[in-house]
Amino acid sequence: MNLAKSVESVFKKRFKEQPLLVRSPGRVNLIGEHTDYNNGYVLPAAIDKSIYFAIAPRKDRSCTVVAMDINDEHEFSIDDLASTPKGWPNYLMGVVDQLIVRSIPYRGLTVSLEEIFP
Repeated sequence: MNLAKSVESVFKKRFKEQPLLVRSPGRVNLIGEHTDYNNGYVLPAAIDKSIYFAIAPRKDRSCTVVAMDINDEHEFSIDDLASTPKGWPNYLMGVVDQLIVRSIPYRGLTVSLEEIFP
């Protein structure tokens, strides 16, 4: 079974619904690390490492995230964001925080993810 199907299968089994599947490739900056957001020049390139997400919206304001590669799960409310010593969920909570800061309407979600390091 390929990885996309595996992520989808685990999500459907765990949450009993059909997710949206998303793949995001990793990247490296050959030149210009941390200069793109300062109007500098960069030369990024996609690499063979990636992350797969299976995502579904919820009707409430809670979020459940599952990291398949480390067999861990974390739940949080978008109304009470607080960093966790687990580390990995903080990245997703940071994205949610920035949606809130920008007054973008938002509700809870369920996410399964798997990082790929061939």
